Amino acid sequence: MAQRRRRKYGYKFTEKTQSKKGIAAFFLAVLSIAIFIYVIVNSFHHGGNGSMYLGSAGVSSMLVALVAVVLAVMSLREEESFKLFPYMSTVLSFLAAGVWIAIYVIGFLIV
Repeated sequence: MAQRRRRKYGYKFTEKTQSKKGIAAFFLAVLSIAIFIYVIVNSFHHGGNGSMYLGSAGVSSMLVALVAVVLAVMSLREEESFKLFPYMSTVLSFLAAGVWIAIYVIGFLIV
């Protein structure tokens, strides 16, 4: 009966913690995506003629996305941590870095 009660409530005692690198990578990836959206909307409103501040925000955000990729991969290798944030941050950071790299490659090919 005790075995059944434990399964019913789903208690699981463990020493695992949330990965701090995974949380940081997730935050950086979301920040990079938010800056990407801001840069695209602002550039659209100016007819494609954004200022140099807008361009530097884009380059900085791409670097933030690359740092997020490194942190996400490092967080996947942590032993005693839950894997939710590392997996989410890996997907989001690769998405953010991929989008930024694609934008710059397209920009170089067009010019």
